[in-house]
Amino acid sequence: MGYVLMALGLTLVFGIGRVINFAHGELYTLGAFIAVVLVQASFPYLSTLLIAPLLAGIMGMLIERLIIRKMRGAGTSIWAPFLATLALLVIFQSLYLIIFGPDPHILQNSFGYTSIDLFSLTVMGQDALIAGVSIIVVAALIWFMHHTSYGAAMRAVSQDRDTALLMGVDVNAIYALTWYLGVALAALAGVLVTPEATVDPYIGRIVLLKGITIVIVGGLGSVEGAVLGGLMLGLIESLAGTYVSPSFKDGWGYALVILVLVFRPRGLLGQQLRRG
Repeated sequence: MGYVLMALGLTLVFGIGRVINFAHGELYTLGAFIAVVLVQASFPYLSTLLIAPLLAGIMGMLIERLIIRKMRGAGTSIWAPFLATLALLVIFQSLYLIIFGPDPHILQNSFGYTSIDLFSLTVMGQDALIAGVSIIVVAALIWFMHHTSYGAAMRAVSQDRDTALLMGVDVNAIYALTWYLGVALAALAGVLVTPEATVDPYIGRIVLLKGITIVIVGGLGSVEGAVLGGLMLGLIESLAGTYVSPSFKDGWGYALVILVLVFRPRGLLGQQLRRG
């Protein structure tokens, strides 16, 4: 389920802002490092699930306001936002190396070492937390997108920016909100997943690749597709690692991408995207 949150932020920014955020993995890492710092400062781990996404989301808004928005004007290359986020990837990674060093950091969380008996199955506490939080967040996001005025505005901008602008939608505010939510979701995924592994300045690379894999499988810009793609990738990797070979479990995910692109290039739930 951590894959789902990771991909949701990426697909929101692309679906509405038409930008593939190559710094997405580094913003996931930002959430994880914020949580590490907070826990070391004696904050309870569960409090970081709220604080880290809120702080990281502000970074997302700043990126959109100070960098991406400047590149939407007439005459700007369509590649400019992509190259800017690629540059941010390198900048963030360099900053993490300077501040935290190259060694992996552990996010201490006593809750993650507990176990829960569920229908004759023993589930680790952290796994249960990831699943529970992910389900709540996904449900809340889908409700927000379909039952609020801001969600309707976001869907309108996604479908046709120019028409939304003529209808009185504050497009710049919607872009800022989208980046805030997208980065907050990435940071939340980082806080949830890190206790099961470690965090270092380089983990963003594999996170970005997995996120793009999920978005392509589910369909570019589709929230429901990101959920489906994340669940499929997690299931395939788990089964392949258990019954085939742990060494090639990542390879099965990318094989899935090739199959989807061959038989359904738009992704499982993807639709034709308009320019605008």
